[in-house]
Amino acid sequence: MTQGIHHVAVRVADLERSISFYTELLGLAVRTRGAGTGIAFLAHPSGGCELELIAGRQDHHAGDGLVHHIAFTVADIDEAFARLSAAGVALLDDAPKAGSSGRRLFSFRGPDGERLQITGR
Repeated sequence: MTQGIHHVAVRVADLERSISFYTELLGLAVRTRGAGTGIAFLAHPSGGCELELIAGRQDHHAGDGLVHHIAFTVADIDEAFARLSAAGVALLDDAPKAGSSGRRLFSFRGPDGERLQITGR
């Protein structure tokens, strides 16, 4: 059996732009970066699943699956909504709403159009 989720990989067009987005707006930090590979692993200070950003690689196969969304947890969902809105992030919801789990959440787009989600605790 598995022991957890190690990382989620997202294809990006511009590695530097995506690193800035995820570090400055979502609080992740670069854990490792392959020199000249177009790959960076980002982690949250609290640990857990990592985010792998992949740029410029030609190994994508037509049958490769797509990630529906990546969800991040915050302590104050209203503050997160206001901060991302003020930063001009493409929000998909007018306000945080109740999700199927009962937690409040909202969705938005990352720099390459990837669907991201913020959920409250």
